Amino acid sequence: MPTVDEPGAYPVWNANAFPSREGYTPKYIILHGTAGGTSAAAIGGYFQSTQGSDNPVSAHYVIGQDGMIVQCNKESDGAWGNGVITDGHDPWWDGSVNPNDITISIEHCKPSIDNSDALTPAQISASFTLIRHICQRHNIPMQPADATGGITGHYSMDPINRKNCPGAYPWNALWDFLKEGTMGVPQGWTDHAQTGVLTAPNGIAVVRGFRDYILANEWDANNLPLQIEQARNPLELGNTALGAGTQQIFRWSVLEWTAEGGVFVAWGGQELLATQKALRDAQAQVATLQQNETSLLLQRIADDTNRFNQIGTLLNEAAQLTKVAQA
Repeated sequence: MPTVDEPGAYPVWNANAFPSREGYTPKYIILHGTAGGTSAAAIGGYFQSTQGSDNPVSAHYVIGQDGMIVQCNKESDGAWGNGVITDGHDPWWDGSVNPNDITISIEHCKPSIDNSDALTPAQISASFTLIRHICQRHNIPMQPADATGGITGHYSMDPINRKNCPGAYPWNALWDFLKEGTMGVPQGWTDHAQTGVLTAPNGIAVVRGFRDYILANEWDANNLPLQIEQARNPLELGNTALGAGTQQIFRWSVLEWTAEGGVFVAWGGQELLATQKALRDAQAQVATLQQNETSLLLQRIADDTNRFNQIGTLLNEAAQLTKVAQA
């Protein structure tokens, strides 16, 4: 089986593709909405089911509402995802070239058939990161599409049939993310885009969403990670409603992730107070146990003393009886 191009993606392969892009190379990323469904794996399974049918369809990637990324075709092949070019298309589309041969397609799961659903925070994080990685792998311009390449929606080539594809998408946030993320490696840190690993000067790695957060924000180079990412359940003692998640502690801050909320900076003060309370409660329990154990120990000593005294009395009485018997 092929190896996924995107680290962390789940493979659900199908054969609905143009092998080796018929000699072309990708220069555009096309964003889509599924107009139904929430699960990336289910959409990937649907693509598989169309193999050999009258209407085989696919895309390179599908992103679920939980942020899961499924890969369906190799990036080196042209996925059957973009159909035809229709009247009113953007001027750089050349009808003489199969658009699937020069594009990489990303589907976003959206339950509404008009693609009006906003992406979940988990989808946004996964989508932005995947787009940047694809651009880095294929030297695709991190910009709105034009004749030189870039990123756009399916509506760009098929405004007649796909005017609502991908539908609602945070384009401005994407451009900000791509601009900041390409220049956001803190001084002295090392970023490996191919593997998705950001390594701090102290040798501790930052991966996945935490890496993306650091690259997309003005992260102080001295705010080093103190440990690798850790799974926690509950994630926070001070807000157990967050449920399970992951956490990475840095010198001056703490990054956390949940499937529902994506990556965020932890409320340090709230968690510190909750931790201090938990510590005080634990210390009180230990003190109570120690007190109980001390009381039990003193009671045992008293009981043993009484037994020794009783034995001593019995021995004295026995000695007296022995003297009487010998008289």
